[in-house]
Formats: sequence, C-alpha cells, structure tokens
Amino acid sequence: MINLWNKCLFKDPVSTEIFHKKILLDPNFDPDLCLVAETDGSVIGYCLGMVRKYPYEERGLEPERAWIPVMFVHPDFQRQGIGRQLVLALEEKFYKLGKSNITLGAYSPNYFFPGPDKDAYGGSIPFFESLGYKVLGEAVGMDLVLYNFKIPEDVKKIKKQLEDEHGIQIIRFTKDYTLPLLGFLKENFPGGWVRNVRETLEKFKGEERILLAIDRERNILGYCQRAIDDLEGHFGPFGVSEKMRGKKIGSVLFYEMLMDMYSRGIYHVWLAWTDNDAQRFYERAGMKVMKRHAVMKKIR
Repeated sequence: MINLWNKCLFKDPVSTEIFHKKILLDPNFDPDLCLVAETDGSVIGYCLGMVRKYPYEERGLEPERAWIPVMFVHPDFQRQGIGRQLVLALEEKFYKLGKSNITLGAYSPNYFFPGPDKDAYGGSIPFFESLGYKVLGEAVGMDLVLYNFKIPEDVKKIKKQLEDEHGIQIIRFTKDYTLPLLGFLKENFPGGWVRNVRETLEKFKGEERILLAIDRERNILGYCQRAIDDLEGHFGPFGVSEKMRGKKIGSVLFYEMLMDMYSRGIYHVWLAWTDNDAQRFYERAGMKVMKRHAVMKKIR
C-alpha cells in the first residue's frame, strides 16, 4: 500500500509511521470506508473515506459532511475504470450514512493536501469532474529559504510604533497564557486552531513554538505558531483578531516568527495551504508558490 502510494503520489510520499498516525490511528478511521483494489494479490488502487464519529471542536460532528482525503490507482491500471469503481463504491457508503457533502482532501485534523495537485496530478481533476465534483477555487502551498534572513527596516519601525503608541508587544508564549490563548482562539478562530494549540501545549512545546501579540493589559491580540505536526519548518497558523486588523500586527508577528526560526537553525519555512489575501501577504514577504491545488467538492 505505502509503496504504491509513494509511486503514485510522488510529491506527497508517506512513511509507515505517518500512515499509521494520520490514518489508522485517526479516531474517525473506519475500515469499511478504506477501500482497496487488488489483482493477483497485489494492491493496484486505494480510496480512503472519512466521516466524523467524534465532534471536532466547535464544528461538532458536521453530520452532512464526508471526505476523500486520498485516492490513487497504479499507473499501469489507470483508465480502466478502477478509480471510478472505487470512488462510486465509497460514495454509496457515504450516502447510506446520510452524507451529502463530499470534499476531496482538506480533511482535518489529519489532512494530507487541500485537494488534487494541479501540476503533479492534473489528470485527477477532469476525472473527478466526470464524477460530478466541482472546482470551487485554488489553494496553494508556499515556501521561503531563510539563509541571510533579516527583518525589514520598515517592519522594525512598525514594531516600535506599535510598542510606543499602543503598548502592543510581541512575546513568547508562557503557561500563564494557556486559558487566555484558548479563549482567544475559540472566539476568533474556532475549530482546528484550538486543537493545534492544545496538542502543542500537551507536548510542552508552547514556549518554543508560539508567539503572541498582547496589549498593555496583556490581552491577546494575535497569535502565531509553527511545527503543528512536529515538522520544524512548517509555518502557521497565525492570525490577528478582526477588530485589530489593519495595524500591521500580523506583519510584525510573521517576521518575528521567521527570525525566531532562523535563530534556531531552521533555514526553510513552508506552509501547506493558503489562498486569496493571505497568499498575497506571503508573496509580498518573498514566499513562493510551490504547489497549486484545486479545491473540489460534490454536493448531492
């Protein structure tokens, strides 16, 4: 299975450990939604389905939703209807469970990609379109090499202005901020971000991986994190409360995190998924698009 995965999804390889952690040990994993195509005892295709058995933070069970996080067919057996049979068989199982909204990729918490890679697996997009899936947009993965990194002078000036005029500081997370941070995220960014922080704090990695923007009264205004999956260069999530946007707090947080990473000997920063205004923000900071994904969904 894993050998075939790495042959087919060559830009998204997995190890045995990752396969077990992100699929088999996912609390929502259901063997009945994990379909395999075989011939003469050899695996030639795979299609994984996920539905929620347990509530996902504030999103709850999302009872109408289902996901196909990953699907592939051996190159020698493509265009023979095998992939179509796998997807249709999985969809039938979804419909019997009362699911009417099926998303490709983009499954949280253990997602692999936000949808079909437009460049690496471009043929998968018309394949899924032929099955009734619609392209709703594009999500991109981005990266930046940090060799010789330095914080731009204009960002340094903004940081000083925020401190002098508004008392806004960028600080490293401490345990005193555990409940305030969880509360800030539940109010401003409910869902997966709360889980990301909780899991990071359970590993006692908050001081190392999280930066906060606070005001004079030590209220949290913004948050920035890295390594949510223990991959040191993985940036995000990060965000600023809606009422405080427009003051460049996010820019300062972003560059402070990059400098912190650089000082730790992390020379490559990347993020798996962004789009629209956020993508333009990262592009202005010098990040480059490394992957382009189609965001696809089917609603019955």
